[in-house]
Amino acid sequence: MLKLIESVYVGLEKVFRYTVMILLALMVVIVFANVVSRYYLHVSLAWSEEIARFMLVWLVFLGSFLAYIQDEHLGLDILVKRFPPLLRKSVAVGANLLVIFALYAVMEGGYLMMVANFDWLSAAAEIPQGYIYAIIPICCGLMILQTLLKTYYIVTGKNLSSGGPTC
Repeated sequence: MLKLIESVYVGLEKVFRYTVMILLALMVVIVFANVVSRYYLHVSLAWSEEIARFMLVWLVFLGSFLAYIQDEHLGLDILVKRFPPLLRKSVAVGANLLVIFALYAVMEGGYLMMVANFDWLSAAAEIPQGYIYAIIPICCGLMILQTLLKTYYIVTGKNLSSGGPTC
């Protein structure tokens, strides 16, 4: 079962990486097109700034999920590395519980914001705002599942095959 979960995460990671690359490339093209249009054609693309902002929101959350899978978020573990193994595991599990709590709070707020804004259309692109905010509960939910998986591996003393936490 855990191998299946890990393989799903590997697949999600690939899909999200390609999505981030495509979004970033499109964002650069759209912003560049707006700059060229504004300075050479003296016409501004009204929708370009809005779409670029929406892409940035998605990039931030997809990127945070990718960084979390690879344990690339900023952490200060100088003191924790000096703890005995059992205390180190306890601190890691406690930290993961706090992470789950924080992610749940953000996920719940993002879900409420998503639901409340499906009726609101963006000004220029006329996209329902709920679609923009949908990435918040999706990524937070996936990070909660990843945290549970990491906690399981910490408690059992195993390592994630994708290079997960080591205690």
